[in-house]
Amino acid sequence: MATLTPTIKLESTDATSDSLSFTINPSLNVTDPSVGISKIAATATGGDTIIVPTSTATRYLYIKHTGKKADDSAVTTTLNVETADGVPFAKLSSGEWMFVPIGGASLKVQLEASADTIIAEYAYWTKV
Repeated sequence: MATLTPTIKLESTDATSDSLSFTINPSLNVTDPSVGISKIAATATGGDTIIVPTSTATRYLYIKHTGKKADDSAVTTTLNVETADGVPFAKLSSGEWMFVPIGGASLKVQLEASADTIIAEYAYWTKV
């Protein structure tokens, strides 16, 4: 068993009527299987870009839209994060990222570019 400690800090003086400032950094117990920081070319066919295989285990999943194509040129189209049957549950614009627990049911995750090919960064860890 290993420990993963994600940290997110949100601050703003003008996003809400009150000043906003908080940090969350829980300790998460993780085990194998896991995939460290990796990159993949997401095409406009989601089934070609499966990043989390089918599992009933809960996984902590990180995904980032790098804003780049395979040739390192810029891309501004969105990256859809989908279930295996093509149902999107998140949409990332260039530079956006997500960290989310997924699973608990037979689920795999795939990425699909809305157009072009998008280089995405991802990793996951299995919850103990």
